Amino acid sequence: MKRIVTASAAALIALTGAASAMTADVSGYDAAQVRQYAPAFDLTLVDADAIAAAADVIENLDEDDASFAAIQTGVLKELERGL
Repeated sequence: MKRIVTASAAALIALTGAASAMTADVSGYDAAQVRQYAPAFDLTLVDADAIAAAADVIENLDEDDASFAAIQTGVLKELERGL
């Protein structure tokens, strides 16, 4: 019984570490930018690379003076790729 509890605790620690490592690459600024263009999208379902790519889309299209709708479309496409 003691082995089972110890193994379960070790597994939970490993899974928690892996989950936090997945979100560690996303800055709060990038996530806040993405939320401006996709407020209804659950960012916890998306990997960190997709959020970073969506933030890059925002920066690139914003420099080109693209419309809100054009930026939003690009952001949503990147987020959907990350699902």
